[in-house]
Order: sequence, then C-alpha cells, then structure tokens
Amino acid sequence: MKACAYSFLAVLFTVCCLGAGVDEDWNYILALDAGPKKKPATREEAALAARNHLHIQRKAIERFLLNHSGDARVFDAKLRLARVVAAEGKMSKDQARIDQALELFADLEKSTGVPREKLADAGFSRASFVMQSQQGGPERTRESIIRSAQNFTAKYPGDRRGPRLLVEAATVCDDVPNQKRELLEEALRLTDEEPLKRRITDDLRRVELLGKTLDLKMSSSAGSQIDLAELRGNVVVLIFWSSDSPHSLLWLRDFRSSWDTLPKDRLRVVTVSLDEGRAAFESRFRELRADWPTHFDGLGWRGAIPRSLGINALPTVWMIDKRGVLRSINARANYETWIRQLLSENFPS
Repeated sequence: MKACAYSFLAVLFTVCCLGAGVDEDWNYILALDAGPKKKPATREEAALAARNHLHIQRKAIERFLLNHSGDARVFDAKLRLARVVAAEGKMSKDQARIDQALELFADLEKSTGVPREKLADAGFSRASFVMQSQQGGPERTRESIIRSAQNFTAKYPGDRRGPRLLVEAATVCDDVPNQKRELLEEALRLTDEEPLKRRITDDLRRVELLGKTLDLKMSSSAGSQIDLAELRGNVVVLIFWSSDSPHSLLWLRDFRSSWDTLPKDRLRVVTVSLDEGRAAFESRFRELRADWPTHFDGLGWRGAIPRSLGINALPTVWMIDKRGVLRSINARANYETWIRQLLSENFPS
C-alpha cells in the first residue's frame, strides 16, 4: 500500500510539471534537494522513501534534459543525474547502475566549452564515488581508491579538494604505512587549509605508531591502573569514544552486540573516554553492561592521551596484537576480521 502511495506521488509530480517552463522545471529539480517531505516511522519506510525520491529526482532531471537541451544549465543537470544514478546504484548495490554512474561522470569530464571548475566538480564526484563503491579484494580496492585520488589531484592542480581526497585515500592504507605516509605528506604539501593541516599532522603521528610496540599507561575510571604491557599475550581492542559523539554510541552498541559472539580467550577491550562530564560518561558506559577497563580524566580532547596519539575522530578503533604491537589504527569497520586474524597468530615466547 505504501509503495502504491509513493508511486502515485511520483505520477502526480510528473503531471504537475508537464507544460512548465524551463525555470519552473529547474526550480522543481532544486526543490527536490530537500528530500522526502514525510518523516518515515521505520527504517524500511525510510529506505522506501529514499528510493522513490531518487526515482522522482531522476525522472525530473531526465525530463529537463529532454525538453530543454539548449539551456545553459544542461551540464549541471547531467551532473545531478549522474549523482542520482550513483546514489541509486549504491543503495541497491546494483553494479550496472554503479558502472553507468561512473561512465556518466567520465563523459562529463570530457565535455567541451565548459568552465574548468565545472569539469572538476564532475571529476570530484567521480573520485568520491569510486571511494564509496569499490568492491573486491583489499589490494585491488586500495589501488583503485589511491589512483582515483591521485588522478584528480594531477588533473586539477590547485583544487582544494585534491588534498582532501589524498587524505581519505590514506585511510585504506593501514597495511602499507609507507604508502599511507606518502599520501599524507603529499596532501600536506599541497594544502593551505589549516584545519586539514592539523588533521594530517595527527594522521602522521598515528602512522608513526603503526607496527611498533604501544607502551601506554593510564588510570582507569575505577581508580586502578591500565598498563598495556601487562596485557601482552592478549589481542587488545583499544577504543576512543565519547558520549557526545552519536557515531561512537552507535558503534559501541553494535560492538557490544557482537562481543557476545566473539572468542573471549586472549581478547581484551580497553576504552578511552573523551567525555568532560563524569555523569554523562558513567550513564552511557553503564548502558553497555560491559566490564572493560576505561580511562576517563574529564579533559576530553584536551587530555594528554588523545593529543599524544593523534586522535582526531570518534570513534577510533585500534588493534594491538599479542606482542603489544599496534597493527591497525582504523579497525572501526572490520574489527571482527582483525580480531580473528590476530587471535590466530602465534609468536615465539
């Protein structure tokens, strides 16, 4: 019934726009950027609304291109169409749609008589989509993401988005720290944005810790001492979080659910709270119903630990092997794979 209602809405929108002038058609496309008007009650309704809204957007843009092929906004319309097709492909995991979107972006970059900054917009959209839609083995995915970022930077020198893409590409290079360092150093050389420079400096600080023994001592919220050296022989998941970070809370909730299914022998979890208020920290931590040792000093981002370790985003999830060596500084999405891999490793006593 809901699907029918959304289909009827799409038809109604189409009928209302028939016969409209070029400006009215374009303004209608712009108005659709606001997204679905009805707030969904469930995740399923949200997904259905998003799919139908993308369909409405695509039809509106296709109609504009068909009826107003000589308008000065045609390139912008085509770029919007490519982005909508990309979103549809990503949402439905439809490889044909994904390939179509990549082709549309590539064709737009070949356009003639178009300002270079508009070509760069198409190039940036293509590079960003490559980063979001890659499938296959980790090496192939990493190479494709790096190549996409470097190609954009080389093709559009001086575009401030180039260094940002290099920094994002570096996030998939934990297994190849030298490559990660090269990307970050290139981005640092190319950018003049102070916030990005600070992020890169933090990222480089973390890179220097990769592959090395992590010696860290800190007080626990319970008043005892946490010493990573005493945990050697175990795989340690080190989590930086805050109750002020919705992403942290969502990730911790999912991790806590997975915790019950993970092998517990020789697996330990330590968390570092960047909260400034003890009440908020304790309330959220109690909700996890976990007995993990946790550091809390009430200093938040100003604390010595996050600053010395280059923490600049939450949650941040590190993986430490049985020797106490830091193996990953970016295990948020694939922590289960890391845990099982590190638990399977054996080292001489």
